[in-house]
Formats: sequence, C-alpha cells, structure tokens
Amino acid sequence: MVVEITQAGLLPELIAGLERSGCRADPVASTSCAVQPPATKVDEARLELAFFLRAWQLQYPGVGARIYYEYELAS
Repeated sequence: MVVEITQAGLLPELIAGLERSGCRADPVASTSCAVQPPATKVDEARLELAFFLRAWQLQYPGVGARIYYEYELAS
C-alpha cells in the first residue's frame, strides 16, 4: 500500500508515526510512502492503515491523505 499526503514537509512525521505503530514505511516520493502494516491479513492491514491515517490527519488539520492499494497502482 502507498500513502500519499498533500504536504511534503509532513512526510517524515507520517513515517515516524507509522513506524511507532509497528508498520514498515519507506518514502517513495516527496509526498508518499510505501507502507506495510503488521497485520497478516490483507483486510486487517487495510483497516489498520485507514484508522491510523484518519487519526494522524486529526493531528494535522487540512492535510489531505489517500491510500493507494496494489490494484490501483497497477492500472
């Protein structure tokens, strides 16, 4: 999964938060990072990431964020 945010300057904070939550997160562009949540089931991983990202956005009002899943990246 890839997370893209609208403010590049906040990417390090996003990655640090994801890593504190047990995810593996690696930058892939100035506004996005590849994320691997600790959950082993795909549905659980997607849900974990969605909940984390929403909570993170509450700390940074006005920052847009989107999760891209593998099938979206392939097209």
